[in-house]
Amino acid sequence: MLDRNQLTDMGKWAGFLGIISIIGGVISCISIIGIIPGIISIILGLKLRDVKRFSDDAANSPDEMTQAGRLNLMVSDLGAYFKIQGIIIIIALVLAVIGIIVSLLWLPYFFSNLFNNYYYY
Repeated sequence: MLDRNQLTDMGKWAGFLGIISIIGGVISCISIIGIIPGIISIILGLKLRDVKRFSDDAANSPDEMTQAGRLNLMVSDLGAYFKIQGIIIIIALVLAVIGIIVSLLWLPYFFSNLFNNYYYY
C-alpha cells in the first residue's frame, strides 16, 4: 500500500533540511538583529525533524493503524511548516513593496538636491 522507500527518502531529506535550518537559526541568533528570524528558523527546523521522525515511524510500523496515525502527524507537521513559511513569505513581500514605494517616493527628493550647486569650503 505505502512505499516505504519513498517515506524513508522523504524522511532523510526532511531531517537534513531540518538540521541545516536549525544550524542556520543558531548562527542567526548570535546577532541581536537576527534573533527573531533565527528563532523562526529553529522552529521550522524542529518541525522538519519531527517530520523525519514520523516518516521513519510510519515506514517501520508493522500495522496499518500505527502507520496511518504517524502519517497524519507527519502531514500535520508539514502543514504547520508550510503555513509558517507562507506567512513569512507574505510578510517579506509586503515589506518589499513598502520598501519600493518608500524608495520611489524618496527618489524625486534625492534628485532635486543632487543637482543643486552648493559649494561648501
